[in-house]
Amino acid sequence: NEFISLSYEDRQLVSRPTTQYLLTGFASFYMIVDVAWMFAVWSAASVGTPTQPKGRDNYLRPLLIFKMFVINLFPIALVIGGIIKTYNNRQDNFGCGQNPDGTNVELLYSPDKTPSFALYSILLVTYALEILVFPMMLTNKIVKFTRDHIIARDRYSTQKRGERLELCLGGCMKCISVLLNNPNLGGKELKNKGELKDFATNLMGFANNDTHLDIVLSDMYIGGKLLARVQAERRLLAIQRLQQTSNQKNTERENRGSDGNNDNNITEAPKGEIEGKKDFRSTLKKGGRRRSVLTLQTNEEGKEYVVVEKDVLSLDNKEDVDILKEVTHYSIYAQYVYWHFRLVAVEHFALGKEETRFLPSIETNWDLIREKFSLTSIGLEESLLVYASFHSGLASTPYAVIVDELKKTIVIAIRGTISMEDWVIDLQYVPAPLDKAGDICGFDGRGSLCHKGVLTRAKWLYNDLKKYRILKQLYAEDSPYKEHNLVVVGHSLGGGCAQVLSLLLRPSFPSLKCYAYEPPGCIFDDDLCNKSKEWITSVVRGDDVVPRLTQPNLESLRDEFFDVTARIKVSKIKAFYDVRAPCPTTHLVSRNKSMLCPKAQIDRDTSFSEKLRVFRNERADKNRESAKLYIAGKIIHLVDTTGDETKYVPYWASPYEFNQVVLSTKMLSDHSVPPLVEILQNLKLDEAHEVIVQENVVENHEEEEENEARVFVCFSNPHGKISAAVLVFCFVAWIMNVWSNQGCKFVRRVTIITRSNGTVEAGVGMGTGMWSYNLKECIHPESCDFDNPGDLQDSDFCQPYPDSLFELDANTIAARAFSILANLTGFIGLGLVLFSTSMKLKKRTCVALIIVLFVSCLFGGLQFLILRGAFCGHLELKGGGDAVDATCSLNASGYGAVAAVVFWFVALVGSGVMLFTY
Repeated sequence: NEFISLSYEDRQLVSRPTTQYLLTGFASFYMIVDVAWMFAVWSAASVGTPTQPKGRDNYLRPLLIFKMFVINLFPIALVIGGIIKTYNNRQDNFGCGQNPDGTNVELLYSPDKTPSFALYSILLVTYALEILVFPMMLTNKIVKFTRDHIIARDRYSTQKRGERLELCLGGCMKCISVLLNNPNLGGKELKNKGELKDFATNLMGFANNDTHLDIVLSDMYIGGKLLARVQAERRLLAIQRLQQTSNQKNTERENRGSDGNNDNNITEAPKGEIEGKKDFRSTLKKGGRRRSVLTLQTNEEGKEYVVVEKDVLSLDNKEDVDILKEVTHYSIYAQYVYWHFRLVAVEHFALGKEETRFLPSIETNWDLIREKFSLTSIGLEESLLVYASFHSGLASTPYAVIVDELKKTIVIAIRGTISMEDWVIDLQYVPAPLDKAGDICGFDGRGSLCHKGVLTRAKWLYNDLKKYRILKQLYAEDSPYKEHNLVVVGHSLGGGCAQVLSLLLRPSFPSLKCYAYEPPGCIFDDDLCNKSKEWITSVVRGDDVVPRLTQPNLESLRDEFFDVTARIKVSKIKAFYDVRAPCPTTHLVSRNKSMLCPKAQIDRDTSFSEKLRVFRNERADKNRESAKLYIAGKIIHLVDTTGDETKYVPYWASPYEFNQVVLSTKMLSDHSVPPLVEILQNLKLDEAHEVIVQENVVENHEEEEENEARVFVCFSNPHGKISAAVLVFCFVAWIMNVWSNQGCKFVRRVTIITRSNGTVEAGVGMGTGMWSYNLKECIHPESCDFDNPGDLQDSDFCQPYPDSLFELDANTIAARAFSILANLTGFIGLGLVLFSTSMKLKKRTCVALIIVLFVSCLFGGLQFLILRGAFCGHLELKGGGDAVDATCSLNASGYGAVAAVVFWFVALVGSGVMLFTY
């Protein structure tokens, strides 16, 4: 009988789970309200466009106020209630009380060390984070009041903001270097004392003037994605114009009786081959002394494409062949200076791991130098390492001096960006005068400008070579290398340093050559760039962003971004969907047209347009004072003609071709040096390169619509409001099904006990569930007869079935199995429905959802097999020969299971409607 009833004293030892039920119900209701609020926010956000609210604030402001001052009361109550509940449980020894001697009863396990308690704690932490909005709001108000009424206004000027940004950026970089503790990342010389001043000031002036444009992160994402598509459309249309120009030229040649060996033979791909291939410039074929290609080049402002004829490097031109061989040969040094030379010096040349300078005595025994310091271990059979510095600081940069006996040259190879100090130098891109450097090194630097950070590095390189007398010894009278030419190479930042160092060294070495691979795009001013074509050759691959990162280009990119943002004519949610979906070139024009209005139709009377005019006027005044810097020397541009990086065409490019930052998927990967070296080594001149030019084709709007919808935007209802309704029904059904299965009041029983001696008596009639039965308690503890069912009532406590009392029958086992399957399939269906509120499902996924909900409904009904089980019929007890006969009716949990089946069915119908209206 101790498994049947609880005495009054027993009830005092166990606290009722009322608080637990209250917290669970409260949390569930809060989740439903919060999800409904998210749906309302998305609906309100659908009003207007990013730059034309059209009353959107009138909807969003009340929702935000409701969230902050009403909905957030729920997590506050839940956090406070959860803390109190946890504290009381621990004080009460989790309901197990104390021993007679006053010590706590020893627990089999501590409930606060279980996975469920960990999840419970995580839930409380998330609630606590949600309510942080109140102290954040208060802090914001205090800061705003202090800024407006106490602190001087000039502290919030662009210059002052730049100073604070400089401190912030420098501090972040220093913290990263300390946390990672990686010697290769550097950071030891970052003092945060003006190193980032110019960059921070320019950045604040770039996008954070006194005029605030109310651009948020989502606007930046959507505008950036649409700008990339606008650039792609502009390129596509220019290519089509290029094709027309080429066809017109071919027609004119044919009319003149050309024999077909033309300089600009650009052919159009067959229509059957167009679809699915990437577009680019032209088809190149052999013929003529010097071949050429029609390329797309931006104008000086970087906003429009023009078709320009450019010379392609050809086998028929000896200068092209020679320079391409040199570029290819020396590219390996630009790659190996990153890691290989350091490894060789440590492993083969006895350089200590902590040492940063490799300095053999090169003037003592030249034969010994050849024998000991050969680079054959890394594949450079006829190269010698004669000097290397591996220290990376703000001024210093790793570089190596190599004797190339194959080419009879002395090579200075400079490493590119790796360390924090390198990034700082990259960001010091403001123009710096060359007057003083020219006076020291012996060239006319009056009026010339170059990259400030790169000039700092080049000066250090120049002084380091002079300090250790490297070049002086190599070109001494007794040196076997005194007739060797000097070559300076580098990749990325190292390429920029090589260009400026070559300028400083050229007065002493007039035959010097420089090969810069993917250098920064802001090295010399226009005049010095033209002069440097005599000795500098730069190589740029595809859409590499580094040669295009200049202040004017960024200004142009920003202005284009604002233009595109102002042209958006749909809601932000619809634009978000569109930019997330794949956009093949065949759909490019129509997709952009559906999202953007023509420039002439931009509404100029909006608040955004007015602020934008003021902003541009401010920037125009500041831009008049800035000077433009370009890529130095002659430029070889490697063009991917097939789109799959298998064939490249090299042609002589103009600095103006890099007047625009190209937003593409290859803008970062095209900067890598190992693929560049491989491309140069496999480059074949005068090979016929077919380039596909896209045409306007008939678009499959059905396919486009499906692609457009399959993107994830949280609670945006791509299927309409029906998905939200289905979600509510699924959630309620699943909660009720779980509750009914875990409870012990699934059925109410009226029992008759037949004893082994044949006597019959009325049973207590305990309620039962799938996994436990319901304990009884006395109605009047002071006068309770445990043998009288009339003195007992159902308690709030459940007890698992004892295995020693009876054996489960097949119907009960089946009911248990179907209850588990109903919960499992229901959870899967709930997940799919939740997913459908954020992303449009495919048709086959909708069909799968219908099947899952149907199975959940079926399994939910089959769990009522418990009514045909032994608990609701004849049950033989073990050991004593007693038997129990029971008749059952549904109890609270049973009605909950019925409601769950009904809700599953309603959700099933709703999912069918989703499929029908797809």
